[in-house]
Amino acid sequence: MPLSRRRLLTAAALAPLAVPPDAAAAPAVPAIRSRAEWADGRAARGPLAAEDDVRFLLVHHTVTANDYAAEAVPAELRKVYAFHTSAERGWPDIAYNFFVDRFGTLWEGRTGSLTGPVAADATGGSQGFAQLVCFLGDFTQAPPTPDAMDAAARLCAWLADRYAIDLTAPVTFTSRGSNRWKRGAEVTTDPIAGHRDMSLTACPGDALYPLVRTQLSPAALAFQRAAATPTPTPLPTPSPTPASTPADAAAAATGTDPAWIVGGAGAAALAAAGAAWAIRRRSAGEQPDRERQPAAEEGADEPDEEPSDGQ
Repeated sequence: MPLSRRRLLTAAALAPLAVPPDAAAAPAVPAIRSRAEWADGRAARGPLAAEDDVRFLLVHHTVTANDYAAEAVPAELRKVYAFHTSAERGWPDIAYNFFVDRFGTLWEGRTGSLTGPVAADATGGSQGFAQLVCFLGDFTQAPPTPDAMDAAARLCAWLADRYAIDLTAPVTFTSRGSNRWKRGAEVTTDPIAGHRDMSLTACPGDALYPLVRTQLSPAALAFQRAAATPTPTPLPTPSPTPASTPADAAAAATGTDPAWIVGGAGAAALAAAGAAWAIRRRSAGEQPDRERQPAAEEGADEPDEEPSDGQ
């Protein structure tokens, strides 16, 4: 039986709309305190180069005390800066791009790291291609706090997205030179690696190093994937529309278009529905429209369906 225009319009109104998925979102930029909030005017003591090919993230620790108070963090970072720019290290600025303290607060390290990729330094030499994330403290025996691990994962997710790092695949590059990977050596590593993977060192500590692969990397990937998964917008549930005429009430009762209720069981359904409809109108304080006739009588000679040839 051909569908009536009424049925087509009703089906279109009630059918769920096809909503195109949202564009993949980037992980939210985590709250990162700027260098100015700890450096107290301390500037880089020499030129800094851009890291124009970031392929992975490298995790460090400072091997300093773990019992610092939150308000003491800026002073702790200034101590690291003083050591890194001393004659013993001789670097032009603090070595690491970003810090994570035990309270889960993130800090910009090397000048300009919030703005874009800045080449970093590291004990044993920097083989390049990385941005450095450093935990403030000593994690030789004890792991970082859960707050620190969560903040570091969010930071890594954001950096990975910023520099198009695939957190699911190994990274290969040609070393620029370290005491583990000499210049020209081909290196393959995880997209989030520990310092000891790149240099002959115990950094980032025996308690943290295995967590880089088992906890930090999976958490960063989860944050990245969560951001990229669109959240569907719930569609409103259509509210049932009360029948406005006896024919509409009969149609609702029988699942039939009102224009087709012309006799037999349809007429009986129409009569029953009309009586119920009238009772509801009276109980609601409405007056019946005595001049209006049921739709079956008004439109019986005018078919509601479209011509079969589409004209």
